[in-house]
Amino acid sequence: MALHPDIQKKVHQEVDSVIGPDLNVHVSDRENLPYTDAVIHEVMRLRSVVPIGVAHSTLCDTTVGGYDVPKGTMVIINHDALHFDPDQWEDVNMFKPERFLDSDGKMGPKPESWLPFSAGRRVCLGETVAKPEIHLFLAGIMRVFTMSLAPGTQNDFEPQSKVFVNCPQRYELVMEWRV
Repeated sequence: MALHPDIQKKVHQEVDSVIGPDLNVHVSDRENLPYTDAVIHEVMRLRSVVPIGVAHSTLCDTTVGGYDVPKGTMVIINHDALHFDPDQWEDVNMFKPERFLDSDGKMGPKPESWLPFSAGRRVCLGETVAKPEIHLFLAGIMRVFTMSLAPGTQNDFEPQSKVFVNCPQRYELVMEWRV
């Protein structure tokens, strides 16, 4: 948000129009904050916490993407490859929350190549809790603060890989009360 004040302004406008300055954010507000939800989805596309999924094993002979995969084959989802696939995402390296919205400005269907919580029967159990909690957190922060980079701060937000988890680098933000 600190790198994209124009997007931050849109989230502020949406949150202000739905929540108001004197009210708390509720889970039920999520459906009325589609742009805020799209911002969260785009952040999760660009910066997956876990870039490589947990290994799975095929239960039967199958075909994936035209390739025969025999029963018992170890399969691992490369989330980063899916999230940065130029055949699936236009302007793949740009921060564009609008890609998750339909023509009416509502959240569109989940793209097949968006899998920050993995897929299948072994999908992250925390997904159903995490998505509304992240939404509450961001909408709540955006309701009262404006974010910017601290003076002199480098804007290098490339994650530091730590074995199987992407960790953010250290950086400083300035959080100012909104007037």
